[in-house]
Amino acid sequence: MSELIKKHLTKSDIASIERLQEAIKAGTITVTCLGLCNHGKSTLLNTLIKDLNNKTFKTADVRETSVNKTIEFERNKFVDTPGLNAKIHDDKRVMDAVKDSDINLFVHTVTTGEFVEKEVDFLKKIKKHWKNPQEFIERTVFVVSRIDKADNEKDVLDTIEKMSKQIIEIFNTAATIVPVSAKRYQEGVRKNKGIMVSKSNIEELEERIGRLSDELSDPIKETRKKRLRAMYSNLIRRFSSNMQEYQLEISKVKRVEKDYSNALSKEILKTDNTLKRMYSKIGA
Repeated sequence: MSELIKKHLTKSDIASIERLQEAIKAGTITVTCLGLCNHGKSTLLNTLIKDLNNKTFKTADVRETSVNKTIEFERNKFVDTPGLNAKIHDDKRVMDAVKDSDINLFVHTVTTGEFVEKEVDFLKKIKKHWKNPQEFIERTVFVVSRIDKADNEKDVLDTIEKMSKQIIEIFNTAATIVPVSAKRYQEGVRKNKGIMVSKSNIEELEERIGRLSDELSDPIKETRKKRLRAMYSNLIRRFSSNMQEYQLEISKVKRVEKDYSNALSKEILKTDNTLKRMYSKIGA
C-alpha cells in the first residue's frame, strides 16, 4: 500500500485492509467466539487451544474480556469477544468481529435454559443487517456450554430443543448445536480419563470446526476477496465524496477571491477618480 493512499486512510482502515490481505495470503481460518458474559467463552477457547491452565484467555465471574483478543493455534485464528451483555459499545465490537469471521461459536450456558432477550436481540440484528443470514447460520456452531452443571441429560436436551426452536423462529432454518463441557475435558486430560474426554464432546466440536474449515475453504477465500473489494469500493466512494467536498470548498474560495478582487478593483477605481478630482481642483 503506497504512502499516498495511507495518508488518506484512518488507522482502522489500514488495519482492516492489512488483516484481510494477510488472511487471504495465509489461508488461516478465523474462529470467533461470542455470547453473553460468564457463559464459558474463554474457558472453551482455552480448551480448544489446549491451554488446560486457562492462562491464555482470561476467565472469571466478572467481565474480563473488554477487547477482541486473538490467538493463532494450528491452522485457526481464535478470537475471544466481550460479552453481549457487558457494555453497549461491546456489542459493536462483537458485530465487527463476526463480520470479519469465517466460523462462529455462539456460546450459551445450559443452566440459562433458552436464549435470553439479549441473545435473541443480537441474533435478530444479525438477521436484519446480514446480507445473507443463511450464510451466518451455515458458518455458526451454537455451543451449549457447561453441561456438567446440568442436573441430568434431559435438561441438556430440553435446552437444545428450546434453542433450536428460537433459531428457526428467527432465521427460518435449523442450525448446528453442540453441547460441551470444557471443564470435563480438561479434567479428563489431566487425569488421563478417556471417558471424561469423550463425554465432554469437545472432540466432536473440534471435528465440526475441522469439517466446516474444509467445506468452506474455497467459499471463505472468495468471501475474503469480496470483503476486500467491498472495502476498496467504499474507500473509493469516500475519496470521491471527499474530493467533491474539496472541489466545492475550492470553488467557494475562488468565488470569495473573485468577489474580493472585484470589490478591491472598484475601490481602487473609486479612489483613483477621487484623487483625479482633487488634483483637478488644485490645478484650477
